[in-house]
Amino acid sequence: MPKITIDGKHYEVDGEQNLLGTCLSLGLNLPYFCWHPAMGSVGACRQCAIVEYKDADDDDDDGKLVMGCMTPVKDGGIYSIGAETAREFRGGIIEDLMTNHPHDCPVCEEGGECHLQDMTEMSGHTYRRFRGLKRTHRNQYLGPFINHEMNRCIACYRCVRFYRDYAGGDDLDALGRNNQVYFGRQCDGRLESGFSGNLVEVCPTGVFTDQTFSRHFVRKWDLQTAPSICEHCAVGCNTAPGARHDFSGHGENLRRVVNFYNRDINGYFICDRGRFGYEYANSDRRIKRVLVARREEIIGSTAGRGDRLHREVEPPAALELLAGSILEAHRGQRQLIGIGSPRTSLENNFALRQLVGASNFYSGLDARELGLLQRLDRIQRDPRIHSPTIPEIENADAVLVLDEDISRTAPRIALALRQAARNRQKAHAQSLKIPLWQDASVRQLRGEASPIFIVGSRASYFLGDIAQENCLATPADTALFADRVASLVAGRDAAEYPLPDELLQLSERVADTLKNATRPLVISGCGSLDQDILAAAGKVAACLGEATGTPCATYLACPEANSLGLAQLFPEEEGSLDHLLQYLAQRQPESPPVSLLLLENDLYRRMPAESVETLFDSAAELILLDTLFQPCSRRADLVFPAAATPESQGSFVNSAGAMQRYYAVYEGAGYIQESWRWLVDAVNAPACRELSNESPAAALREWEHSHDVTEAIARTVPGLTRLSEVGPGEDFRIEGMKVARQSHRASGRTANRADQRVAERPPHQDPDSPFTFTMEGIQYAGASPLQANIWSPGWNSNQAIHKFQQGIGGRREGGDGNLVMDRIAGEMPAWDAPATAASASPHQPGEFRLVPVYRLFGSGELSNYSPSIAELAGKPLIQVSQPDASAFNIESGAILHLQLESGELALEAAVSDEMAVGVLGIPRGLKDAPELNSLLPATASVSRVEQPAQEEEI
Repeated sequence: MPKITIDGKHYEVDGEQNLLGTCLSLGLNLPYFCWHPAMGSVGACRQCAIVEYKDADDDDDDGKLVMGCMTPVKDGGIYSIGAETAREFRGGIIEDLMTNHPHDCPVCEEGGECHLQDMTEMSGHTYRRFRGLKRTHRNQYLGPFINHEMNRCIACYRCVRFYRDYAGGDDLDALGRNNQVYFGRQCDGRLESGFSGNLVEVCPTGVFTDQTFSRHFVRKWDLQTAPSICEHCAVGCNTAPGARHDFSGHGENLRRVVNFYNRDINGYFICDRGRFGYEYANSDRRIKRVLVARREEIIGSTAGRGDRLHREVEPPAALELLAGSILEAHRGQRQLIGIGSPRTSLENNFALRQLVGASNFYSGLDARELGLLQRLDRIQRDPRIHSPTIPEIENADAVLVLDEDISRTAPRIALALRQAARNRQKAHAQSLKIPLWQDASVRQLRGEASPIFIVGSRASYFLGDIAQENCLATPADTALFADRVASLVAGRDAAEYPLPDELLQLSERVADTLKNATRPLVISGCGSLDQDILAAAGKVAACLGEATGTPCATYLACPEANSLGLAQLFPEEEGSLDHLLQYLAQRQPESPPVSLLLLENDLYRRMPAESVETLFDSAAELILLDTLFQPCSRRADLVFPAAATPESQGSFVNSAGAMQRYYAVYEGAGYIQESWRWLVDAVNAPACRELSNESPAAALREWEHSHDVTEAIARTVPGLTRLSEVGPGEDFRIEGMKVARQSHRASGRTANRADQRVAERPPHQDPDSPFTFTMEGIQYAGASPLQANIWSPGWNSNQAIHKFQQGIGGRREGGDGNLVMDRIAGEMPAWDAPATAASASPHQPGEFRLVPVYRLFGSGELSNYSPSIAELAGKPLIQVSQPDASAFNIESGAILHLQLESGELALEAAVSDEMAVGVLGIPRGLKDAPELNSLLPATASVSRVEQPAQEEEI
């Protein structure tokens, strides 16, 4: 811990940091542009000038100018930020940078949270002397996510350093030279990286701005924010959605989503699906009123079988109908069956289970997916296995990825893997005594990347350039390969494995590399929909844990935001939709009628349409609680509007077993509220007065706040005993005050509803959380990690986060307030995967294995309702390998007819060099083709090929 002096004050500091990072971690204000805590230093902007003096024994009154980001800290160093020489130099640099800037702050979306504004003020540059002509550029179209305004650029190089060096993109670069450098693409077109949205936060000016935010723009200080969790995959990235009351009448209250720093889960970055998928909450398909099916005689229509026409009804009347069904169930005159969902909170799922009873509650997943989650849960609870954080993934020195397209199913994990690939390079730099913050110097070192082995049915486009091996194999061969790696790691005989020579040799290299690694990492998940692959991945990790004596870091990706949380409510194998169909088919005709309560789930994505129709036909009534009109709503007799994630409070469990709490950012429009509240309101309705206190449903009467439901879960569900510790409840106070959602600069408080009433209305109250819906309350982000409005005097941009960290890149001060980073409670005994069937029958000639293909844009259920995401979803295509296409004379654009056990499938083909031979990739999760989900995995043969029509020459 070197001791240094800055402007006469003595400090003990971290010797691994450069001078700029040291100053910032000490809370000192030193301007900068090109430096970023996740990307290190390149010395491009010269803005962080500081005076360095000779040792105290030397008579040095002048010192010398050094750049803080390029200067290592030395013991006994004497420095000055406030020296006149340094101040004048920094002022000159910012004045020079501003000569070509358009000074368009009033119309710039970055205004009010602009790092350039902050640094200009901090440098004292308040007078513009330049009167010459400004350099101008033509802006580019960069797709539906990002606006481009190149004239604001100050050439800090942050954009290309993140996009190219950190995220691996190759379609954005610095073009030109001298004063004409241009940061853009070679030609107009969408930015291809799935992390392009981070340019909005990385850019210190307004060159790259959020195009979706521009459509319903509001200044940062008028947004109200709260900590939330991304609902578009199971990584569980922390986000800070921003909202403001909408005056247009379109209901666009949610204005944007930005990253909310959490060191262990997402750090400084999130993917584009998480950033731009929020607009489903503003969709025209939102359910905002309670609806009931019309019972009167109406003219027939072309609607499908059992479809309903709905009319609006007041909530009390609808609650009486639901309460009547609950009371009839209590009397034995009706049976209530609940269907849960992996995309909604634990609180909503548990409330439905409590209402209908555990024996009448089903997961909303088919048997295959529920079985995968239960196996994944067992693997992760093995004491030989450890679920890693993002920094631990970035620190891995050998990685094995088994048939999981991690760049699409868990994108933030893939971004962390790109950093892990540099660990050999970093170790080489350290051996040469090059500090790791010297980013340009470290990257110039030659040598192989850290070993990353990818084996699966589809090559990884995102990780392919850094993978030591990116080997294509069928699912059966992948499972056998992993099983052999486990045997080799454990020192068992691994001779009898019917694998191609390439995989046999690779398995030996992989086993040897993993055994000799200091920090090995295994990655797999539910993406392959294959139990054998998941089991084999667990076996590799368990064997590594035994061999090294240290739990092996293992990341197993779940498909949806709360998939692993939902699995905690189903410790047994029963509880799938398949079991529900089987149960309903066996019921006697004289049995009481069934009421299905469907919780935020589109069953047409889970089962074949015919099975869903059969399920609905078996019920006397369908009661739906959901956020959006979706295919199931056509069959509903009663529809309740459910709150979206930014409108509600609840808990998710991510893929790593981290239990997290999210809080409501704003009040939903109309009658929107959390699903569990509708159920509590129904139990408290007059029609349920006869409900006995001995009934399990009566427990809902005791729930008033969200935390009441959370505590009930912690008392009831064995794996979630610590859930009540996640995030403070409604009683949390700091110096007697709640945390404010609005900034201290929020304007127009008295005018928000002036179109309805001139007199000021009292603000909405929030009895469930430690937040207020106003600017009254705790504003300072250093007082509580719950404060999502990151602001500090002189730091209006997101760069202010360093003021509230335990050192650069460290955790938030006070901890991560909405997170308990802990695996689900209750370790299971050491788990051994069942032996993979080495004698699995090979496919017959002409047979193909159908495997799921995921898309970053298109495979998410909710994000598909965001216009910018939907624009990129594309049409369903069958992915065919190049050798298979040649063998069957298949061209891209041909219609491929496949014969399956369940019937025939015909889709347009796309020839790809990313697919394994003998495998056909079928898109999963597309909104326009939900029927494809239920086909996978399967075996099929090609019955016919319709070649694409040839265009005639003119």
